[in-house]
Amino acid sequence: MRYKLFSTVSLLTVCVCCLGFFSGWVKKEDPIAHEDIRRSAARGLKLLEQSGYTFINRTHFHCASCHHATLTCLAVDEALRKGVPVIDSLAEQRAMAMRDNLKFAWDPNKLNDFVTAKFIGPYTMLGMYAARIPPDMTTDIAVDYMLGQQRPDGSFQTENFRVPLEAGEIHLASMSIRAIQLYASPGKRVQVEAAVARTRQWLEQASPGADQQQEVVFQLLGLHWMNGDAAGKGKVAERLRSFQNQDGGWSQLPSMKSDAYATGQALYALLETGTNRPEDEVCQKAIRYLLKTQDPSGAWIVETRSNPIQPFFSSDFPPYDENQYISATASNWSVMALLDALPDKAGQAVPVK
Repeated sequence: MRYKLFSTVSLLTVCVCCLGFFSGWVKKEDPIAHEDIRRSAARGLKLLEQSGYTFINRTHFHCASCHHATLTCLAVDEALRKGVPVIDSLAEQRAMAMRDNLKFAWDPNKLNDFVTAKFIGPYTMLGMYAARIPPDMTTDIAVDYMLGQQRPDGSFQTENFRVPLEAGEIHLASMSIRAIQLYASPGKRVQVEAAVARTRQWLEQASPGADQQQEVVFQLLGLHWMNGDAAGKGKVAERLRSFQNQDGGWSQLPSMKSDAYATGQALYALLETGTNRPEDEVCQKAIRYLLKTQDPSGAWIVETRSNPIQPFFSSDFPPYDENQYISATASNWSVMALLDALPDKAGQAVPVK
């Protein structure tokens, strides 16, 4: 009996030692090199800048577009902080298109011209701020309009014209409040603080479903922009991390595969809010997914799931068909997420003329 016990203990000891020895052979993947991330982001950004220029020129009213110019302004601003080259000569065209869009299409005093799509103002104003466009009478009118759109509980009535870019109450509320914070005049400080407090409380109580990944992204970003407490942000970030798929990406819906739109948004939110660091495994997996799925052209291709609301025209963005607008949006989020994974660099990047 004593011999059998000794043999069993000996065998277990040998097994444990062997397991420890062989596990040392399983090497963890090295962190992704910053240069690989930088190169990928630069390729995507150059394509986005060029395509945005084409889009603005080809659209009838020189629309800045949420999927092209406004998000690209955010990406360019991030690139300048990271030392990634940008095409400086195209910046003024984007700025002019955004100013004109806000002035001529989002002024409720111009009844015959006003476009009621509620995401136009917030996206345009975030792009304008990234492009260093100062406040003026046009932004004052837009701020007043958004303040008037807020419900008593802090939410905003949304529309779902074009999913996923123009959909979601949390999405709209967070973007609207952020635009208000950036452009409200000092004389509205008390009114703005009250509006922020109402929406922050509403966000803290919100519980978007498992099929609302984008809403969780903007719940996290909104709480960050509105100075929500760390515990609240941490809880939302944990929920967002739980949606990550085995391939490192995120899906727009549980029934869909991972794509760059959902992945770029999720990674950007986790890094921008400081709830994760680039070296964390969840972020490394997401970065690998984005590097692996980038098209040779520099784009990230995503298939649209939205019904068209206007005649299609090409902006020369891959895949050069009806999927190019959502692909441009996905590429902007992916570029911003990758840039957020890089350390800040002293000075600005040398613009590419």
